[in-house]
Amino acid sequence: MHGVVNQQVEEHFTVSDKRGNLISGIDTTNDIIAYVYNPVNAEVSSVVGDGFVELGNGNYKYLFTPNLTGTWYVMLTDTLYFPWGKTDDIQVFNSDIDDIYDNVIKTLGLVHNNMQIDEATYDEFGNMIGARVRIYSDAVSVGTNSNVIETYRIEADGTECGKFTYWKQVVSP
Repeated sequence: MHGVVNQQVEEHFTVSDKRGNLISGIDTTNDIIAYVYNPVNAEVSSVVGDGFVELGNGNYKYLFTPNLTGTWYVMLTDTLYFPWGKTDDIQVFNSDIDDIYDNVIKTLGLVHNNMQIDEATYDEFGNMIGARVRIYSDAVSVGTNSNVIETYRIEADGTECGKFTYWKQVVSP
C-alpha cells in the first residue's frame, strides 16, 4: 500500500465472525481501536487519524493523513472479532507514485528510449541550432502524435563549424 504526505490514506478491512459471516453495523467510534505508528515508531493515532467509514457488507475503511515520508504501521483491534489486530504497512512518499512513474518514463526518454528529434534548424555552418524532442510511452508510437509523454525544444548557438557555446533543452509549451 502506498500513500502521499499530507494526503488522506484509506486502509480497507473486512470484519467477519468465526464462521466467516460478514459483520455490518459495528460501532466504529467505540468498538474498533486504531493504532497508527509513524516512520520513527511513535504512536500518532490521535494526531493523524481521520476516523472510520462503513462501506457495507462487513467492509470498512480507516482514514488517516500521514505527515512524514517513510513506512507507517497501522493496527486495528476489536475485542470481539479481531483482538489480535489487523495490521498493514503503508509506504508514504513525497509525491504520488504515478508522478514518480511519469518521471522515470521521462528519464528513459531523455536517455534515448522511445524518442524522436525532428523540426531541426541549422545555422550557416550546418550546426543544428534548434529542434523538437519528443519522448513516447512505447516504441510503436515514435514519430506519431500518439502516446507522447513530453515534448521539449532544444536550442544551441553555432559559433563556427562543429562548435557552439551553449545547449539547452526545455519543456515545450
